[in-house]
Amino acid sequence: MIPSKVVFVFAVAFSFCTSPKFAVGVEVGVLGYELFFKELNQKESEPVLWDLEINRMGQNFQNHSYLNRVSDKSMFVGLKDKNKKDKIVWDLEIKLTTGKETGLRPFYLGKNHYLGYETSKFLLGLGRREHLFRPKSFQTSYDGGEGLFIEFFPKPNLGLQFFLWDQYSGSLLFEKDRFHSLLPNPSISQENTETPLGREPNEGRRSHHRRHSFGLIYGEFFVLRLGLQYLELGNLGRHTKDSPRETKGSGADGDSLLNGNLGFGLDLEIFDLQFDFLWAKGNDRTNSKVAAKPGSIPISGEAVQMGMELRLGDFLVRSSHFLSDREERNEKNQIIKDGYVSLGTHPAQTPYLSQIFRIFPSAAVTESGYEKNFGLKEGRSFGYLSELVLQFTYDQFVAKMVGSYFLPYQFAGPADGRISFQKRDFEVFFIGEGLFELSLKEDSSFELGIGFSQLFLPESIGIKSNFGYCFGRIQI
Repeated sequence: MIPSKVVFVFAVAFSFCTSPKFAVGVEVGVLGYELFFKELNQKESEPVLWDLEINRMGQNFQNHSYLNRVSDKSMFVGLKDKNKKDKIVWDLEIKLTTGKETGLRPFYLGKNHYLGYETSKFLLGLGRREHLFRPKSFQTSYDGGEGLFIEFFPKPNLGLQFFLWDQYSGSLLFEKDRFHSLLPNPSISQENTETPLGREPNEGRRSHHRRHSFGLIYGEFFVLRLGLQYLELGNLGRHTKDSPRETKGSGADGDSLLNGNLGFGLDLEIFDLQFDFLWAKGNDRTNSKVAAKPGSIPISGEAVQMGMELRLGDFLVRSSHFLSDREERNEKNQIIKDGYVSLGTHPAQTPYLSQIFRIFPSAAVTESGYEKNFGLKEGRSFGYLSELVLQFTYDQFVAKMVGSYFLPYQFAGPADGRISFQKRDFEVFFIGEGLFELSLKEDSSFELGIGFSQLFLPESIGIKSNFGYCFGRIQI
């Protein structure tokens, strides 16, 4: 077992033991935010099972109107360096945050944070390493392993990536978690108010959740990619359950998830096109009583991702799309099979969908485990997610507008479990968000900016909210 804390300790020790010639750069940053969250008393009924949280808040949500305003700030110190000495290579990035009072974790690893041995044909490393074979339709989607990995480059434009051991923890990044704790965690009950901020309520119940991955990428301008991931779930999440007898004898009863992606990318001078077909298959036990075969997790799902980007001088336009299948349900509305299950971070970059509410467009295995629900906060529901990015760069100034749109499948009634393009199979409402961000960037050493976001919800949910933040960092 190689948990992220071990990776953190080895990397920090290595950072400060290097010679001055290879000294690690220091990055200092600050983040401030203000959230206006208003709940309105509405006469209309709420959409089926779509409430503020996983569990209903009770009469307070339905009969009382109030304004909740949250303001706070956080700071971080980052250590960052990428270098090579002889055949020893390192790529270090870590952020130490101000701590639990802001809801943040004590530290966050970057997309890459490893120490390795490299030759012309292979790289053997220990630490966090991004998946080179992951889908790239969304600008900010990310998945990576934490543990022991090896990469082969047998010929030009061909790469093979193996994760021999990956202690899967949701692949959290600071930029994907900085606004996560603005609203109370719905999964922490009133009887468990002593749960520290920044910790998940089921953290103490986890068994091992190791992951093994394989990926292949081939090509230069036209790139083919293939990825396979095997995740040992154990009791990671509310929808998994270990057998006590087999867990005592072998450490776990074998609940597992197999994910795969097959796609291509076309990257030209002014145009970029990405497409991936995704699938997921569960194995072994579950706590479901309606499993197609006793002794197997009823997961069998697919999804598609597509992204297009056009670059014309200082202008950039990107359109990204994700469409999953849905649960297969019988005439009694009982679940026969779950749909697609995603891994890694939330694909979108707008703060409400990806962090404040974290509405994933499918079931997902995050740092909280395997989850699926129809809560507005921490939602894990099947549907269609779209994102449009408009960006303009002038010297060091960057102006960016982002629109995100999520349309969930209908919850009630029988369903065949397939990907659908029919409007009648989706809910009559959508969840949307608009973001405007203005920043000043000096290469990679300095950044200062502000952002504003507006949430769009159906009137029947009765919530209005907007969000503003400022950010800055400097690298010494």
